[in-house]
Amino acid sequence: MEDNTQTPAQQGGTQPTTGTTPSTPTPVEEREYPAMTMEDILASEAQEPQNVSRGDIVDGTIVFIGQEGIAVDIGAKVEGIIPLNQLGDEPVTLEQAQEMYKAGEQIEAYVVRVDLPNSQIVLSKKRADQDKGWRVLEKMQEAEEAFEVEVLEKVRGGLVAQVEGIRAFLPASQVDTRRVNDLDPYVGKPLMVKLIELNRKRNRVIISHRAILEAQKAKAREATVGQLEAGAQFEGEVVEITDFGVFVNLGGIDGLVHRSELTYGRFNHPRDVVKVGDKVQVQVMDVDNDRERINLSMKALTQDPWEGATDRYSIGQKVTGKVTNLTNFGAFVELEPGLEGLVHVSEMSWTKRVRHPNEVMKEGDEVEAVILRIDPKDRRISLGIRQTTDDPWSALPDRYPPGTPVKGKITGMTDFGVFMEIEEGIEGLIHISELDLNRVNNPADLFKKGDEIEAVILNIDPVEQRASLSRRRFLGGGAAPTQRDYVSQGGGARSDRYSGGQGGQRGGGRRREGGADYAYNAKDAQQGGKISTKLGDVYADLFAQFGLGGDKKTEDEQG
Repeated sequence: MEDNTQTPAQQGGTQPTTGTTPSTPTPVEEREYPAMTMEDILASEAQEPQNVSRGDIVDGTIVFIGQEGIAVDIGAKVEGIIPLNQLGDEPVTLEQAQEMYKAGEQIEAYVVRVDLPNSQIVLSKKRADQDKGWRVLEKMQEAEEAFEVEVLEKVRGGLVAQVEGIRAFLPASQVDTRRVNDLDPYVGKPLMVKLIELNRKRNRVIISHRAILEAQKAKAREATVGQLEAGAQFEGEVVEITDFGVFVNLGGIDGLVHRSELTYGRFNHPRDVVKVGDKVQVQVMDVDNDRERINLSMKALTQDPWEGATDRYSIGQKVTGKVTNLTNFGAFVELEPGLEGLVHVSEMSWTKRVRHPNEVMKEGDEVEAVILRIDPKDRRISLGIRQTTDDPWSALPDRYPPGTPVKGKITGMTDFGVFMEIEEGIEGLIHISELDLNRVNNPADLFKKGDEIEAVILNIDPVEQRASLSRRRFLGGGAAPTQRDYVSQGGGARSDRYSGGQGGQRGGGRRREGGADYAYNAKDAQQGGKISTKLGDVYADLFAQFGLGGDKKTEDEQG
């Protein structure tokens, strides 16, 4: 019997016929052939050649590994070849293939092409693995089985994972029960999924993580709904933050904590209080089963800071707090979480007219203040910063008795007189009748802002923080300054020139924007020493100074 079996026993032997011209013989040391006995050769010849067709999955034995690929004996008339690019998803070099596979090992392959006339059978291990994966996926789909995958990459519209060697697509809408805008955190992470579409002809595999979550949510919802009632307490997880509040998952069902129910403290946005993923304690306020709405509260489980506030704080007490908000009319200072007081702009400085709180402080500053008023009923605390320092007006009468000459710049002008700076931050009024030896109809005819002039002190009222001066008497006109007291008549206050004629406000009233009334009187601060508040009244001052409080004839004679 003629022996046609090709054996590579001799050095430089040729490869089995595959329908292509053999390449340069590979040295023996680079090939490894299984040891074959004569019995093996006779046994192989006695076997009938196996018929193979395209699409078959066959098992074979690796004969050798060469440049063209891996030669595999599958029991057919010729050996099959698995090209190196058909070993897996990633390209493989000859050296890598020789490390991964050895002659004599068993291998499963997919029949890609059969061309026996040309002695050629092309195989693919990659497609065999895929075929095996498809069979596994079909069983998973039938059983509606959940399984874990590792996300490989982010693509347009979703994520890509690999299941049993097959690429599967996870749409963005199937990643979570809520819309997910950032998919990057999922890349490289394991994820439990279920098959929702499997189409082998179109090579289409769609998976869903949302289906897993919805199944879990439905199960948890059944357990939670039975416990929902007003007053019930739950530990939940923050799942979404909006401008108007926070959504908390109670276990299969979400409830809303409105921003007004987050905390007693002040904040700009709910994300300043909590973040997504936080575990929080909440209390059910009410449940609307028809609209499937659950209103929750976090602050209901914390102590109201106003409880016992009057025991912890008293009028005149010095306190320290953090500036939380600046408005046109003042600054809010947090004494403790949920407990704030208002420092009105008029209570920020003894001498400086503060037009906006940002001239003195900024948000986040720690400031010291004195409590001027506490109103637990309306939940308001009025504070003063200037009261933490000595009132410079209190020492003025001793330093500037009536008749004392002073020199300073004109800081402001009105129709009824000019304001002169006595010392830094301290101003006094020179009434129009006391400006010059001759009668003055318009102060602007003689002076302008910034001019330096000299005058004498008529009177200083440290309580009302008003000073009256006379240039006419400095120039030698008139007698001792006892005939007219503009201070006691309501004139000379620095704020008079800004008051705009708002009569009836002399008690120190002030109103917070938005209807919140922060009015208080200095008499409330009896425990903290002398604390005064006031608003000038131009019209009352003018009435007192002109006519209505003096002798017109005497005034004409003096003019």
